Amino acid sequence: MSSADRLRKLLARSRTKQVFSVEERSVIKATALAWFKRCRPLLSELHEVELLKLADTHYQTILEATEKATLRDRFIEELKSVKGILVKIRSCVLTSVTLSAPIGGGIPAPPDFARLIPDPSMQAILNRRWFEAWSCIGAKAYLAATVMIGALLEALLLARVNRLADKSPIFASKCAPKDKAGKTRPLQEWTLNAYIDVAHDLGWIGKASRDVGVVLRDYRNFIHPEKEFAQGVTLGEADARMFGAVLIALADQVIKS
Repeated sequence: MSSADRLRKLLARSRTKQVFSVEERSVIKATALAWFKRCRPLLSELHEVELLKLADTHYQTILEATEKATLRDRFIEELKSVKGILVKIRSCVLTSVTLSAPIGGGIPAPPDFARLIPDPSMQAILNRRWFEAWSCIGAKAYLAATVMIGALLEALLLARVNRLADKSPIFASKCAPKDKAGKTRPLQEWTLNAYIDVAHDLGWIGKASRDVGVVLRDYRNFIHPEKEFAQGVTLGEADARMFGAVLIALADQVIKS
């Protein structure tokens, strides 16, 4: 509920009639996807199915509206409706004994990096960083955890690229980043977003994984204080744990691809 309310207040600050900004639309998309990927699964046992369906409908409308320059007031009205529904859902949760407890602590075992990366030294680095990322969550350093999770994902995708003897499919991908002359940029200049898009294009990860991975990319950018200030978004424990779950799923897909 708080994320929807923060987003509504953020959108109300601007006077432009439509939402044109890529950054604004990315934050809106991230908020809607967080409902489907993080919050909704935790409410699967809630008996108030109609309330959940209503929330799904509003969030789906918001998500689809990010694909174009939608009227700002439309987003704000949808978010007001969402807030009212979420208030009712929260009341149901507070009186229900069927809802599972929030995701607990603990550090999940790292994947078998050796299946993707032959160098023992690099395997050791990734294993250490894996444990450090979850240690950051335990220490309530949620932004630090998110940044490390994003860096780990980028390292895994680069390792998957480097495993190819013939890298021509990578550079021939329609999602590969291009310079002003239309030439594919060298790997050293690729961003996490480019790696995610190409990985999906080549079938290493699924569409849902790509979409959530992009949300991770967007939130990782809050390492820049001015972005956090401009967007008014603060990462919490639930956010960091969601991104940790994203990393686990994506690491499994990339290693098995």
